[in-house]
Amino acid sequence: MERLKGKKQIEQLFITGVSVGAFPLRMVYLKGGDKHLVGVSVSKKHFKNAVDRNRIKRLLRVAVEKQLAMTLEKMESKFCLMVLYVGKEMPNSPQLKEQFEFLIKRFNKKEAHEL
Repeated sequence: MERLKGKKQIEQLFITGVSVGAFPLRMVYLKGGDKHLVGVSVSKKHFKNAVDRNRIKRLLRVAVEKQLAMTLEKMESKFCLMVLYVGKEMPNSPQLKEQFEFLIKRFNKKEAHEL
């Protein structure tokens, strides 16, 4: 898995991507490409301090590496996806992990339904 970079890729993802949510997380994804691209984002509107935003992004990246990587490896198609934290309160690690697992379940269910 590689990091999602580039303005054009991110714009394309948000314009044509499919969204799935499990509050306080939301994932926008697009099927296609030759490798998995993953990005994380936290709203500057809700978290003014960069320290807080960076902490949440670090927690999200750990969750992506541990949980989402296993799920994506099992799938035959490649995805471009962005994980967004849309909550207004600072999360703790166990709570974020639980919500991320729920988000992955919804993602799997939606992808299985589309096939």
